[in-house]
Amino acid sequence: MNTRIYYFSGTGNSLHTARSIASQLGGAEIISVRSDAQSVPADDAEVIGFVCPVYEWDIPGTMKSFVERLSINPSAYIFMIATYIAVHGRCFETMDGLLSAKGARLSYSKAIRCVASQCVAYPPFPSERLMVPHMERRIRKICGDIRRRRECDFPRMSPVTRRMYPKKMAPYMAIEKEYDKGFFTDSRCVGCGICAGVCPTRNITMQDGRPLWNHHCHGCNACVAYCPTKAVQFRTPQAYKELGTFIAKHLGLPEKRKRYHHPAVKAADLMADRTTVSPQNQE
Repeated sequence: MNTRIYYFSGTGNSLHTARSIASQLGGAEIISVRSDAQSVPADDAEVIGFVCPVYEWDIPGTMKSFVERLSINPSAYIFMIATYIAVHGRCFETMDGLLSAKGARLSYSKAIRCVASQCVAYPPFPSERLMVPHMERRIRKICGDIRRRRECDFPRMSPVTRRMYPKKMAPYMAIEKEYDKGFFTDSRCVGCGICAGVCPTRNITMQDGRPLWNHHCHGCNACVAYCPTKAVQFRTPQAYKELGTFIAKHLGLPEKRKRYHHPAVKAADLMADRTTVSPQNQE
């Protein structure tokens, strides 16, 4: 069975999910959407998966542009898994719209709650001790459905959330390009380049041994979570100060705040854009 799973992942929740699904489905190739879509087509795939987090109640912009450029088999069984903490918003509607434009559709869609990793906005929650096992149970259930080729209608944005979106999320999207102006490194930076290597949008380049953020950031916080010396810091950008919302006013990175990433995902895993995952050992 020719299976390809495409993922966007910053702090590892979605990569771990994609990798686990690939293994439990009998093996598959998993591909980061920071790859060139034209070089990794799915027009011969029988099963196609998309796995990504929910940002601002939608899929990340990098995932959108990747799917727009991707060649797919419209007859394939296509699934989408969203990792989130509270509101999945319109993420499934967005993906189904992108697929519909290609003559395809979502066969199966589910959301998985995970640890919220926006550590520049709040401490990670709920605890890893509770949420990581919850993710594993949820992934096993989802994999059983996909193996049986179960089909289901995708979850839609609730009427309340739909009414709230223009006021709650649209203002953040309007200034997203300003977000990475808050990042900087302190004296602990050793110029290792890990932050550039793990960035899922390739937004970070190294200049004179220090990272430079180039304003194509979705705020995933991979650079923060995987910095080995905690050198990556954050101060509230001016555009967010002017936004004046509660969260915008409280952006920051206290020294003692935990910098969460999924415990099973290392920096090297995020740096590998294409990986063939072996079948799970059933013994």
